[in-house]
Amino acid sequence: MKILITGGTGFIGSHYVRHLSQTRPDVKVFFSGRNLVLGNQLAAATGAHYYRGDLQDVPLVKLICKDMDVVVHCAGRSGVWGEYVDYYHANVQSTEHVLAAAVDAGVQRFVNLGTPSVYFDFNDHLNVTEDFLPPRFADHYARTKYQAETRVMRAHSEQMKTLSLRPRFVVGPGDHSILPRLIRSHQAGRLTQVGEGRNIISMTSIGNLMLGLDCAVFGPDDVCGDVYNLSDPQAVNFWDLVNQLMPQVGLPTVTRKVTYGVAFTLASAVEAFYRLRRSEQEPDLMRHKVAVMGNSFTLNIERARRKLDYEPQTDISETLAAFAQWWNSRSA
Repeated sequence: MKILITGGTGFIGSHYVRHLSQTRPDVKVFFSGRNLVLGNQLAAATGAHYYRGDLQDVPLVKLICKDMDVVVHCAGRSGVWGEYVDYYHANVQSTEHVLAAAVDAGVQRFVNLGTPSVYFDFNDHLNVTEDFLPPRFADHYARTKYQAETRVMRAHSEQMKTLSLRPRFVVGPGDHSILPRLIRSHQAGRLTQVGEGRNIISMTSIGNLMLGLDCAVFGPDDVCGDVYNLSDPQAVNFWDLVNQLMPQVGLPTVTRKVTYGVAFTLASAVEAFYRLRRSEQEPDLMRHKVAVMGNSFTLNIERARRKLDYEPQTDISETLAAFAQWWNSRSA
């Protein structure tokens, strides 16, 4: 079997390249990505074949899909700051290019990495199922990822079966986004508890996402044609988790607090100022970040358990410890 992973130099994609290379000797692994240094390092470490390039390059996309049995589409633009057109190109058009090339190449299965950000609307949500959608999307990232996901679902056919996964807050060694942002904010003296600290959230240990991807790639055909939430089995208190992590990376626990209303109002003013200046730099304080740190947000993963046979095994405490070890080794 030949499997192509797009976005293979990113956090999730690179983990899946390593995972497949280590656990599936019968699989030939190929991956694409724009980071030449990381791509060459990963290829040397795993024996996987690396294609450097951008998914806007249609001839390249046709080349990398040729003779593949499965495509795992991890590439895309994340974040919550920037122009709609940039998110559209990275998330929607790139997905369209890979889908078209996959169909032409006779790919049998297409696994898309979506996001539960499509549910986000700045409010508390508990036990969210895959059928929920807010009245409007909160940002360009969520909107374009949903647009990409609908194209993946429309491409589902007898010739090429498709499905999408929506993992929540993926963390682990190699994470350059979620946990590092919290650490850097605390190092700079800016991290403050938002609200009373009782909000609970779903998170996804990178090891559990690897299991979910395996279920999607190697599961029977009847798992396809659907969308699945993925997360760890138990929700966690956000601020307890933050204060579990900080001592492991040599930082004190977070003791300062601000009310949700004050933080949200201040974030609105900061965003307005940055937009007035047409700044390309993402503000340190945003309404989205305040809502994430102050609201509860948990996923229902029963569909994945029932249909995908997804049974997460890694505990978040184990994942935090592994992340902290990786983080500390980088700064040593």
